[in-house]
Amino acid sequence: MPLKSHVLTSAALLLLLAAASQAQTTALFTGKVLDSDRNPLPGVQVTVTSEQLGSFRKSLTTNKKGQIRVRFQPNQIQYQFDFLYEKPGFASFTITMSPSGTQMMDEEYVMEQAETRVVERHGDLASVVTGSSNAAIEAFNAGLTAQRERDLGTARTKLEEALAADPDLGPAHIALSQVLLDQGEYAPAVAAADRAIELATNRAEALRVKYQALRALGRSEEAEAIAGELELAEGAVVAARRVYNEGGQAFQAGDNVTALAKFKEAAELDPSITEAHHAIATLELGNDNYEAAASAAEKALELGSEDINTLRILYDAYNALGRDEELAEIAPRLAAVDPDYGGAKLLEQAAALWNNGETESAVKLSRLALSIDSSLAKGHYFIGLDHLSKGENAEAKASLQKFVDMAPDDSEAATAKEMIGYIE
Repeated sequence: MPLKSHVLTSAALLLLLAAASQAQTTALFTGKVLDSDRNPLPGVQVTVTSEQLGSFRKSLTTNKKGQIRVRFQPNQIQYQFDFLYEKPGFASFTITMSPSGTQMMDEEYVMEQAETRVVERHGDLASVVTGSSNAAIEAFNAGLTAQRERDLGTARTKLEEALAADPDLGPAHIALSQVLLDQGEYAPAVAAADRAIELATNRAEALRVKYQALRALGRSEEAEAIAGELELAEGAVVAARRVYNEGGQAFQAGDNVTALAKFKEAAELDPSITEAHHAIATLELGNDNYEAAASAAEKALELGSEDINTLRILYDAYNALGRDEELAEIAPRLAAVDPDYGGAKLLEQAAALWNNGETESAVKLSRLALSIDSSLAKGHYFIGLDHLSKGENAEAKASLQKFVDMAPDDSEAATAKEMIGYIE
C-alpha cells in the first residue's frame, strides 16, 4: 500500500470556500505519483474503473510531473471508483475513492519499487498485444500472475505454454529467464535470456539475468564480459530516457521535427523504451507516414504498451494502408477496450459510407463490425448489396437471406426480400 499525503494549497482552500457557496456540477480529481525519493514519477499507467458503472473505464498515464487529472460528471459523483496504478519495476496498488463535488480532491502517492526485479505486466494483455495468439496471451498473463505470487512451478509451466504458442513473445522469454534463475536452473535461464536479447526485448534486464546465471554456473570470465555489456546497456537506458525527455520537451514546444528525431534516437539507444515507439507512431501518423506509424505502433505493442492510443494509431494506419487482414485482427481487440471502435459504431460508419456512395469502404467496415459482433444483422445487408452489384448472385442471396432471418422487422427487410425474389 503506498504512502499517501493530502495536499491542500491556499488556492485549493479558496476553491473550497467558493464551493461552499455554490453547487458543483462536476468533480475534479488530481493525483500525483512520486518515487521513494519523492521525485515525480512519469509513465505510471492509471486505469480507472467502477464496479457500479460497468462500462466506465479511463486509461491515463502520469505526465513528466507525475500527475493525472480525472473529471467526473454530476451523474457519476454518487459512485465509487478504483484507481489502479502500475509501472514496470514498481509495486502496483489500487486506491478506491468516491468523487466529491464539494471539495478539492488533490492527493499524492508514493510508489515503491518492486521487491524483486521481475517483468511486470498487468491488465488485459489481450487488448494490447498483437501478433500473438489468444492462447499465448492467456498463458503469459497466468504465468506473470503466478510469478508475482512466487508460485514458480506454475509460472514456469504457463510461460512455457505461452512460448509454445508464440516462440517470439519476447516478454515471456524475459519472465521465464527470471523464473528459471529463481529456481536455480541456471543454464536454461541463460538460454531464455539469450532469446530475449535476440528479440531486442528489454536488453538490460535480460543481460542482468544472464550475468547472475553465469556467475552461479561458475563461468566467471563470461560473466565479467556480460557485466561490461550490462553496464553499457544500463547506460543506454539512462541515455535513452534523457533523449526521450528532450523529445517530449520539443513536442510540448510545438517542434515536431525535433521531437520525432529525438524519439527515434531514444529508440535506437534503447529499443525496449515503449514510450518512444508510441511517440514515433503518433507523430508519423500525423505526417501521413502510415507504414512508419504502423511499424512503430507494432513495436510498442510487442513491448507491452498498455496505451489504448497505440491501438488506435495502429488501426488508423492499417486502415489508411488498406491492410485489411491486419485490420480485421486488430479491430476486435481495440473494440474490447474502446467503445468508439465497437461493432455497432463501425456499422454506423458503414451505413454513412454506403449512403455516400463509398461502397467498398462500407463493406470493409461491415465485415469488421461482424468480426467484432456477429449479431449485427445490417452488416450482412450491405455485404449482400455489394455482391448483387457485382453479379455474385449466390453470395448476394446468402447474405441477404441471413439479414432477413436475423432482423425480419428491420426497415430494410422488405427490400431485401424483394431482391432475394428477383435473384430466384
